[in-house]
Amino acid sequence: SKGGINIKNKKRIFIIIAMFVLIFSGQISYARYITTEVISGKQEIATPILRLEEGQTVQIDKTNNIGYYEFSIKNFNEEKVSEIGFLYTIEIISNIGEAVQFELYDGERQVPLQNLKTGELSIEGNEKLEQKYKLKITYNATKEAQEENIEEIQIKVHSEQEKL
Repeated sequence: SKGGINIKNKKRIFIIIAMFVLIFSGQISYARYITTEVISGKQEIATPILRLEEGQTVQIDKTNNIGYYEFSIKNFNEEKVSEIGFLYTIEIISNIGEAVQFELYDGERQVPLQNLKTGELSIEGNEKLEQKYKLKITYNATKEAQEENIEEIQIKVHSEQEKL
């Protein structure tokens, strides 16, 4: 027949259309079979331990004007060792002013203090560690200080668990 589509061409067009339908429906049905599996389990939370062990009280006055206060930071207690490490800073709280000067030592190494606070320090986990510190306190008798303010100096440890 002239001007029309013969049966052979109709079969070819049908086969081509069927192939497109199979190709596109094959991708769609493949996407339908993707599954998500949820796996559940139990995980214990790591035990964090960071202790400030205080030292002996130090008496400082005009005649005994230099004192050393020793303390330590530990990552263990009587039963366990910390399973994680910590980042921490040490802060000296004092309202005495310029009459008393502070120096902090980690063994023989001086730890810099800025506004009576250290930079970031660290202690590892999973191993029993003790970091010993010595705070040198010097009373300057030539500076003005009120006697009632010399009674207490506090040490604060600000800590944060290490991010894994």
